Amino acid sequence: MSDGSDGAGGVGNDGGNSGDHGVGATDSASGLGEAMADAVSGLADAVSQALGLDADALGNALSGLADALGLETQDLQDIVGAALLGAITGGLPGAVLGVVNGLVGGSLSDAARDAVAANVPEAMQPFANLAIDAFASRVPGANTSLESALASFASGALTNGRAPEIGDIGAVARSLADVRSLATGALSGLDLSSADAAATSIERALDTHFAEARSIATGVAESFARSGTAHADGGHGPLGDGVEALAVDVVRMLANR
Repeated sequence: MSDGSDGAGGVGNDGGNSGDHGVGATDSASGLGEAMADAVSGLADAVSQALGLDADALGNALSGLADALGLETQDLQDIVGAALLGAITGGLPGAVLGVVNGLVGGSLSDAARDAVAANVPEAMQPFANLAIDAFASRVPGANTSLESALASFASGALTNGRAPEIGDIGAVARSLADVRSLATGALSGLDLSSADAAATSIERALDTHFAEARSIATGVAESFARSGTAHADGGHGPLGDGVEALAVDVVRMLANR
């Protein structure tokens, strides 16, 4: 997990320059968000509501948004699409939240799939996996592979075409590895005694842990929106602290551009 070398798990604590840097980055991304909102007209509200998380509404919003931008719908399912959806309604902090939600959602989905593969009889696995598929379909970016997400970061796809510092990407990779490991532990108590029990237990666990993670990531994004800085304060439990550290590292990576 990142140790937050800029001070107390924080971002942007370099003295007088940090505030200007954070504000400049926020202004830049806010302009992007405003431009995208204009491009998609009334779809911003639809996307915002869809993220609340109705699978059918999200699918319709993604399709309409892709059409408005001249993209394939699948292009909005990856981590870049998750950031884009967040930026439309929340500028750079929204993009941060979109990225973190996608990475955490994917981590929880993968942990659940591993639990099913290891503990559920093969004939029952498709039924249990349906619950995981339904969850992942509601979280933009959750179906992105770890390799694809890191490749998008390294390419500069989320930082105006400029590749982030290797230290920033490394910090995200380390904190993401921690979140993925902690997600496995968080989902270790599933009831896998039957297909129905597994599906119900998985759905409840995924929704509960994701809601908690999203709340923590929202706190980091809102702190960044207010002050141009972000801090990992801890006290959320193992998975929550991991998500908070990941959110801070994502802020660092996206703001340093």
